[in-house]
Amino acid sequence: MNFTISKSELNEALQKVVGVVPQKTTISILTCLLVELQESQLRLTGTDLEISVTHTLSVDSIEDGAVAVPAKLFVEIVRELPDVPINIISDSNDRIILKTDKGEYKIATQPREDFPNITVEESEHSFLIKSKHLTEMTEKTIFAVSNDELRPALTGINVELVDSSLIFVGTDGHRLAKVVYKDFQDQAAEQHVKMIVPTKALNLMIRNLQENEQVNVQIGEDHVVFRLKDAIIYSKLISGTYPNYERVLPDNNDKTLRVNRELLISTLRRVSIFSSSLTNQVRLVLSPDEITIHSEDIEFGAEAKESIPGIFSDERLQIGYNSTYLLDILRHIDTEEVTFDLKDSGSAAIIHPTEQPEQEEITMLLMPIRISEEEPRNE
Repeated sequence: MNFTISKSELNEALQKVVGVVPQKTTISILTCLLVELQESQLRLTGTDLEISVTHTLSVDSIEDGAVAVPAKLFVEIVRELPDVPINIISDSNDRIILKTDKGEYKIATQPREDFPNITVEESEHSFLIKSKHLTEMTEKTIFAVSNDELRPALTGINVELVDSSLIFVGTDGHRLAKVVYKDFQDQAAEQHVKMIVPTKALNLMIRNLQENEQVNVQIGEDHVVFRLKDAIIYSKLISGTYPNYERVLPDNNDKTLRVNRELLISTLRRVSIFSSSLTNQVRLVLSPDEITIHSEDIEFGAEAKESIPGIFSDERLQIGYNSTYLLDILRHIDTEEVTFDLKDSGSAAIIHPTEQPEQEEITMLLMPIRISEEEPRNE
């Protein structure tokens, strides 16, 4: 193998692949990246056996070849090199040599044959989606996904294709994010897909996406493949049954609160500094034209209160939330104003843009924290 590539181009490609390499593994070959060169096309592949990423780029090549290179060392040296052309050669002593005009760096390699053979099984369903929509739907739901390994189904995003709609849902039991892309495509009406995709695969897919490209999503019985312009991401699906999220979305929340999103975010950030580090609890006291946000940390004797304008459809309601969860939700809604659909202090709130984007429906759910009713005080 013998080729030349600019440092910046190689470094960018490595960053798109190295995220799949496992941090801890007893299988040493998985700590490597497979580097393959064929007819001026350089392919970089990494895998953890569940998820695989292959990124392809064009290089100036002299001789084809393939070797498995320790990922950590390879990435670190390329990152630290100056932005100059790098000549990469594999020698007969199971090493690759990185040459620049000033230096030479040698890394021991493993045979290509030792690297797992990534075979993509046949797909049962497929659809095309623009990178913009795929990125947006992922980012607006992935923040709500659980990291509890004891509930594996909740550690991924639930993806459904049904009735010409594409649906993404993420939840950890305390909050839920749902994005529906309506009138998705004609062929969606002919397919019914339901799968749980690991967040690691989706993050790697986003890292490899280019602006305004079409993504071909292929779905098999137990896997999904994202075919991009310069990359292929293969992932096993998470087995198990996703909870019936429609059942937890209330349809009888008859009270509404409308508020400026940025104003609410900035106020929550200030007031939540004074909340308990264990619960991050803030208390919202709602009245027809005002929201008062309280927080208190009894341990340190700290307390904060701030009022902002808002339009509430009822006389008065007090409700407690985890401020971190509430801020996460508000940051993943893009509109100027948000609406809370509420019932009482013990019921889940539905939070959504006051005006939904075209062809989309964004729904966020947040469970409250139980609080004792605080009587109005004359101060």
